[in-house]
Amino acid sequence: MGNTAAQNIEKCKNWLSRDVYPLWSAKGIDKSNGGFVESLTFEGQPMDVPRRAMVQSRQIYSFLTGARLGCVSKDFAHSAALAGTRYMIKNFMQPSGAFIYSINPDGSVKSANPDLYTQAFALFALAQAYSISPTAEFKDPAKALVKYLYRERKVQAGGFTELDEKGTISYKSNPHMHMFESAVAWMQVDQDQEWKDLGHELVTLALEKFIDPKTHVLGEYFDSHWNHKMENGKFIYEPGHQYEWAWLMFLYQELTGRDLKAVRHNLFQLADKYGTSPSRKIAFDEMWSDYTPKLQSSRFWPQCERIKAAARLGTEASADQKVTYAKAADDALETLFKFFETPMKGLWYDQLSAEDTFNSTTAKASSLYHIVNAIEEYVLYRPRL
Repeated sequence: MGNTAAQNIEKCKNWLSRDVYPLWSAKGIDKSNGGFVESLTFEGQPMDVPRRAMVQSRQIYSFLTGARLGCVSKDFAHSAALAGTRYMIKNFMQPSGAFIYSINPDGSVKSANPDLYTQAFALFALAQAYSISPTAEFKDPAKALVKYLYRERKVQAGGFTELDEKGTISYKSNPHMHMFESAVAWMQVDQDQEWKDLGHELVTLALEKFIDPKTHVLGEYFDSHWNHKMENGKFIYEPGHQYEWAWLMFLYQELTGRDLKAVRHNLFQLADKYGTSPSRKIAFDEMWSDYTPKLQSSRFWPQCERIKAAARLGTEASADQKVTYAKAADDALETLFKFFETPMKGLWYDQLSAEDTFNSTTAKASSLYHIVNAIEEYVLYRPRL
């Protein structure tokens, strides 16, 4: 690319305004049944496949973010977001307060599993809707969801259980990261103590359990006491999640004043030092805790998280560090645009193989949330040198 930050910003906004939002506004919203579609083919046609609650949530956010960036009409985006949130509440919420994983396009249940990842994104969507319509319509379901989690999913050592289709319990950091994201989103729009308590519990869990005191990297998989699940003396971590936690902790510190600067920068720097390929300008999908790559493939989203973290952390860095953070943001954006070179504009590939090839024929709606989040952070915060 070799572009200046200003040129990168213009390129991003043009792509969103001309290619992405016109296509996803026309084809990504189901005008018959309501809600957002799960994915589009590379010909730009909606696929008749089950819909996850997580996709509804992410598209609510994506349209609101597009409006903030000036890349889609505010009236259209707000209307789509509110309709999408009502669709999600109506079709996915259970009397318990939990949200189910997926439904069929006709509204019938596909998977009634109330996995923790889905709960995190449902809570996130409700905060997005509340940000433009601060009413009980969206706060009451959010409060009911948190009550459900503490009533039925609480782990004695902190946090919540993950569930699969068979009801098998597991313990993972990733859904907690998204739950933390949701707590932060609520803290940004509402003063209720419940969001502050949830945020405090989750960031404490990350600091005390998820981050390994020896290697200082943040693991993915745990036992019921939040001990890292080991394989041959090492555990798995993901550079993309290191970046994402660093970014979220920045937002949390802004809201609470809790000093997390050293932790945030350390997570970022470890991810950048060991979890990227400088020659390929990519962030690896998975690493071992001895800092060696487990997977040398690279999905699109770790590039997005690298952009976000580099942009925000760069705002508080020294003059020398600013250059490093700006370069990380620029490299990640350059790589991200390779994922957008699809047969039809406004779509994206999901994963770059270890051999630097793409192989997919559909674009997941769930990806847009990562992409527009990264672009907004780059536009607003990429360090000016």
